Amino acid sequence: MKRYKYQTLVKLAPRLDGGAPPALPGPTCRMVVRAHHRETHAPKMFSALLTSATVIVLGDDAGDYLAPGERFVLWRGHDLGSGVVVNRIFI
Repeated sequence: MKRYKYQTLVKLAPRLDGGAPPALPGPTCRMVVRAHHRETHAPKMFSALLTSATVIVLGDDAGDYLAPGERFVLWRGHDLGSGVVVNRIFI
């Protein structure tokens, strides 16, 4: 399985009670990234490792779903926030 690393801008969703958005549970956390294919627009979920500025996504075809300018959703049982890919970091 391939690893793709991206520089991202992420915005966490506000809490349902109207409070401030929660912080990430730690400096690095596991989440699921939901993205849409650039051509078919079909959604797919990828396992991911998230930091404050980067996302490492696992999946052989993740490059078909995530590229600079593409939007994605952070999911952990429910939508936690959204983001946009700024740049791919080659590792």
